Amino acid sequence: MTSSRFVAAELAAVFVALAIIAWASPEPDRVTDRDVYEGSAARIIVPDCTDLHCFRVLVPWVLGRLPGPSTLRWKAYAALSNAAAAGAVFTLCLTFGMSRRAASMASVVSAFGFGSLYTLHDPYTSDPLMFFAGPFITNELLQGRFVFAALAGAIGVFAKEFAAAPFYILAAYHGVERRWGPALRSLAAGNLAVLAWLLLTLTLMLAFNYGWGGTDSSNVAAGAGIGPWLRRMSPRGIAAAMFNEFGALYVLAPIGFFLAPRHLRVLTIASVPVAVVLAYVQQPDRALWNFHFLAAPLAAKVLDGAPVALAGATLAAFALGNLRVGAQLPIAFLGRAALAVSMALAAASAWTALRAVRGGLTGDAITQPSGASGEDAPAHVGL
Repeated sequence: MTSSRFVAAELAAVFVALAIIAWASPEPDRVTDRDVYEGSAARIIVPDCTDLHCFRVLVPWVLGRLPGPSTLRWKAYAALSNAAAAGAVFTLCLTFGMSRRAASMASVVSAFGFGSLYTLHDPYTSDPLMFFAGPFITNELLQGRFVFAALAGAIGVFAKEFAAAPFYILAAYHGVERRWGPALRSLAAGNLAVLAWLLLTLTLMLAFNYGWGGTDSSNVAAGAGIGPWLRRMSPRGIAAAMFNEFGALYVLAPIGFFLAPRHLRVLTIASVPVAVVLAYVQQPDRALWNFHFLAAPLAAKVLDGAPVALAGATLAAFALGNLRVGAQLPIAFLGRAALAVSMALAAASAWTALRAVRGGLTGDAITQPSGASGEDAPAHVGL
């Protein structure tokens, strides 16, 4: 079997696993955005709609044209999008010059992390598509395919505004590296995506009386999404929600930051302002998983330096714990135990990886795209 076919088989297996988890996940026991998305799916235009999700039309417009029960369509979309996101993370890791083993582990982290599995539990959201858009658009920009990336961003914002975020992250990244040509092109592509979003928003508002109504995110002065979320949650609930977001990645990613290629480190730093804004206007316990395409490679960099058995056990415990906190499978005791074990194994992996470095931090060089040269190509740098 060729390498590309093996990767395709891996991603197909990931999709099947995610589809089974989606089927096993129970119905949410809280109010969701299902009615809003199903309204857009069935009617295309819902005059006088006053919910922010009314403006996120791409996914419901597409899924509404497909046959079959609504739950089946949406859960299949969530499983497929998250599998595609795992594939995009794999490709992005290779662009960073990381090993195929590290890329595979990063794709597993992406597919079986909290954010991914939660959307299998509550698939009525544009988030799965954004989990794919983040690494996909980032990789296209790093490879110098600005036109294709701009087209993806301009379409993606019809699903959710986050599709514009990678362009500004890459603009900052190239600016730090003093590659002004790619920085300006990334900025222009991001502005194009924002203009597309504004055109859609104004059209729906002026022609069909759409509005944001009482949506928390639109009330920036009163704390937007994070303010009401903090007021609703107890301190224990806030701590639990934020822990569940990344779990063992809180141990792995910071260590991985110091072991990672320079380009991944700079890109991570460049994403911080965008992450802060997103966590402010949305619930931070769900908003931050949009940056899985940076957290997963950082974690994988550590696991790549650990023994195969230890790295595999860490990933297995991480995924098992998220089956409970993400997909909400009824495995409360097992899920809690897996989360605790994953933290211990992550610490052991980090210690092993640091010892393997033997006192000298080394970073992989980012691969230069074929045919790229000059300021259009990511620099080939070792640390």
